[in-house]
Amino acid sequence: MKTLTAPIGGFIGAVIGGVLWAKYIQGHTDGFIVIGIGVLTGAGMLLTSSRSLERDAKTMWRVASVAAAFFAILGIFIGKYLDVQWNAVAQIAEQLSQEHNISIEQAMPTATIMFKGQSVWELMQTRMNGIYDLFYCAAAAFVAFRIPSNRWLRNYLY
Repeated sequence: MKTLTAPIGGFIGAVIGGVLWAKYIQGHTDGFIVIGIGVLTGAGMLLTSSRSLERDAKTMWRVASVAAAFFAILGIFIGKYLDVQWNAVAQIAEQLSQEHNISIEQAMPTATIMFKGQSVWELMQTRMNGIYDLFYCAAAAFVAFRIPSNRWLRNYLY
């Protein structure tokens, strides 16, 4: 039963990291910040797993590390989704106001209609930076994987 509580910290770290990242970027493309999601996810997984798993259970720690990497990627998608939900309408309105030389208040109703006409997935794709986002996603997953798999950190918590 204790083993089932191990992933909770990784999931919570991924959600917190995704929310903080979405609030921080607000449409900008600061990809290196996602490494923080990896750190939060890996640390959360390490903290809950250290109380649930035996120190020398190598297979279980590998599974916990893979789960942390998965949760880090999930946290990135949560952050991208929330970024679209929270910031897309304002950015569409800003773009419309610049293109048509109108105020943002005048552009907001049109931006809301345009936002509702597109799928969230399409808007998430327009905010991606191609190979750079893949690199940062892999870096976050690697960091999240390494934190629970680090024997020194595990021994420090025991």
